[in-house]
Amino acid sequence: MTEQNMSAERTIISEEQTRETTVELDEKGVEIIGSVVRGMMAPIMESIGKMLKNNTEAMNQIAAAQQVTSDRLEALEKQVRLNTPLTGTQAKYLNDAMRARARMILEGKVEGLSADRKAMTKLTAAIRKKVLARYGIGGIREIPKHEYTVAMSQIETWSDPLTVMDVVREARSRNEK
Repeated sequence: MTEQNMSAERTIISEEQTRETTVELDEKGVEIIGSVVRGMMAPIMESIGKMLKNNTEAMNQIAAAQQVTSDRLEALEKQVRLNTPLTGTQAKYLNDAMRARARMILEGKVEGLSADRKAMTKLTAAIRKKVLARYGIGGIREIPKHEYTVAMSQIETWSDPLTVMDVVREARSRNEK
């Protein structure tokens, strides 16, 4: 046999094999292939479904943990803000405001009374005592930094007529002597 004949024979055999392996699919064949594919895919889809469910649960747990962390961080920031004391300058301004308020009250009662150091000291101490009592602390520097404006407005509006009358009465009696 020549090479051309062998090549022609191979082509004929190849075409015959192709015809023999070609299957015509009818509706029943499509159903069979569909059921085979579904049979193969069902376990895969089931495992993917379980994996997605587990991932969703894990993400929910992570979100809950993040919320707890966020809440704790917020509480910590609030605590830091509450525990941050006044600066030295702010404490000085509060003390100056107390003296100015005492001076203003004494000047309003009797002219020249604000020059009485003991009266000024006693009235300033009364104002300081009231401010410290509000916060339940022992010193001006212990006032929380964020409460500075509140303390300043308390000083500016401080009024205790009984204390003022006692201080004025003591100052007059000292001046009469």
